[in-house]
Amino acid sequence: MRSFDMKRWFLAGSAMTLGLLLSGCGGGGDGVASMPPPTYTKLADLSGNQTFQSAGVGYKISNGTLPSYSTQKFGAGVTIAYTASTDSYTLTAPDGATDTFSSSTNVPPPGFTPTPNVLTLFNSAGGTFSLSTPTLNGVAMSYLAMGSWDHLQNGAESYYLAVSGVPTIASDMPKSGTANYQTAVHGVQIQAGAIYDLSTASTATFSADFGAGTIATTLHLAGSRYNPVTMTTGTEPPTDWGSYTGSGTIASGGPGFSGTLTSTPSSSVSASGEFAGAFFGPQAKEMGYTWLLNAPSILRAQGVAVGTK
Repeated sequence: MRSFDMKRWFLAGSAMTLGLLLSGCGGGGDGVASMPPPTYTKLADLSGNQTFQSAGVGYKISNGTLPSYSTQKFGAGVTIAYTASTDSYTLTAPDGATDTFSSSTNVPPPGFTPTPNVLTLFNSAGGTFSLSTPTLNGVAMSYLAMGSWDHLQNGAESYYLAVSGVPTIASDMPKSGTANYQTAVHGVQIQAGAIYDLSTASTATFSADFGAGTIATTLHLAGSRYNPVTMTTGTEPPTDWGSYTGSGTIASGGPGFSGTLTSTPSSSVSASGEFAGAFFGPQAKEMGYTWLLNAPSILRAQGVAVGTK
């Protein structure tokens, strides 16, 4: 992959396992061998063919039925394979379904307007693939990306939302101590047939207890009505749905984590949900997870929360 292409690849969506460049072992002054810390390549500096794993959430709609939801832990979600020679991406779903997207065969629909800093590709089968690098306080994250994939096949529509990037390798995961992360929330909420953009007014907290192998998070959801035709968000004050808390565990021997979400006394709608994500970069410097909340016939919300130490 050319350097320009990888920087364009503002990753996100289905997640990925980036090759980490490990330094060789060196000898200490006392004659005892020591392992230097691993070297990580930032997303913008990757080149050549790449294969990425992800953590995500997904749903499937068939013949107009209500969607069924699922979460995929890191490594069990969508796989993205990039081929440099054709500048193309092949996505493989957990159930084996695939789609290929290429800049040379991109077929955007009439009237499509690209979003700055987001790579969006379409294919002739009706699929859509979007990738972007999240920012915190205007600064792009280095090792984590988020994205979405809309897959059409035999009258059924499958939608996947995922986080991916350069995961923290197992030997570099902190084994003790705690950390709080500065966070940002992206997502949409559907209630009473209206769509709300959660990306500007929602907030989150996230903390990890690496010694105990646990994580804790809170999502405070608020957003303004979104018009899918004009692709604009209204100017009225955001609707506030209150907070939903989550707790989960860090996977043994890896960077992934997962857990459940529940309502709090401040929640305006009682809902439950799940989340799945991973740590990325040196010493779990960055984190990201996908989440979903569901209250049948009342509320459906899904999105991504990202953060950095």
